[in-house]
Amino acid sequence: MENKVKQLNILHTESSLGLGGQEFRTLNECLGMKALGHKIFLVVQPGSQLLERAQHSGLKLLPLRMNRLTWGWLVVSFLKFIKQYQIDIVSTHGSIDSWTAAIAGRLSKQKPLVIRNRHKSVPISNTLRHRLLYHKLPDVVVTTGEQIQRDLIEKNGLNASRVVSIPTGVDLSLFYPRDPDVHLKESFGLELGDQVVGTIAFFRDYKGVGDFLQAAKIVHEKRRNVKFLVVGDGPEKNLVLQAIRDLALEGCVFLLGFREDIPNILSIIDVLVLSSVKAEGVPQVLTQALAMERGVVATQVGSIQEVVKHQETGLLVPPGNPEALALAIEEILKNPLLRKKLGGAGRQLIVRKYGMSEMLQKTLTLYEILLKRRGAVAEYG
Repeated sequence: MENKVKQLNILHTESSLGLGGQEFRTLNECLGMKALGHKIFLVVQPGSQLLERAQHSGLKLLPLRMNRLTWGWLVVSFLKFIKQYQIDIVSTHGSIDSWTAAIAGRLSKQKPLVIRNRHKSVPISNTLRHRLLYHKLPDVVVTTGEQIQRDLIEKNGLNASRVVSIPTGVDLSLFYPRDPDVHLKESFGLELGDQVVGTIAFFRDYKGVGDFLQAAKIVHEKRRNVKFLVVGDGPEKNLVLQAIRDLALEGCVFLLGFREDIPNILSIIDVLVLSSVKAEGVPQVLTQALAMERGVVATQVGSIQEVVKHQETGLLVPPGNPEALALAIEEILKNPLLRKKLGGAGRQLIVRKYGMSEMLQKTLTLYEILLKRRGAVAEYG
């Protein structure tokens, strides 16, 4: 990738304590920009999973306790960071950090660009404070999907020139078609002839894991050789465990917890299901599964339909409908040719539009455009 923008000092902020798609996107963008020669500073919560994940990444980590009771102190802290590290760009991701870091960016004599990243499709209230957060404080809002971009323009009245969609990129060196990891499959107690349906999610209420489990029961009652993997962790874990017990699915559903080996997990999954009921951008697990030519079933939520195109790269169903999920899962399981066709088209789409290099290049192009408007960009050479 040709890097036309001068070396930048970029401050990323994330106040979340958890580790889901938003936090992985933040970390991967930081690592990608660092690899391209930019200086990256990442402000994270002490004790957060993101901090733990990034400990040995080589990034400059700035632990900072962030909560609503210390707004003034946070603004001062961000002002110090911006001055100390001569920050060119402040890129915010969470809630409390977006407010305080953006205010600091606007107050700073350094005058960095302020980027507000919007990862989810949760509606934004048209209140005075939200208009300040999205209309006034940032130079631009970056969304992870075109539907979120359209909603901000049409429902919240943002100027179209100030909202940009940059979906999360897939590392194609990790996620590519491969033979199933037979040893991994056997280690879970699965037989070679079993068909495998899986879901991979951070267990939040909007992920609809309960709907997935209800669909699993419907499918298993008809197809006894189908087994189900539930990969992930999070605040809803106990509810997931209880649902497995209530539905008497202990013999066919395997709860694997958080896993680092997602490419290997995807290699043994015949159908990847995402049953979210709201709040999605372009979920990374879907683009990763498509990159590996997996069969995909997903709900029509947020920007999902931008990558899961019905009957083209996967199957779409309405959210909150376990029966529809079950029917779509069965359709792919019983039709290997359909699964192969959808997987092949999915792979082509990801390679063409959703690679990691594409995400980084779009981000750098955005920075270059915004910096040129200020007369602050110098090209190499």
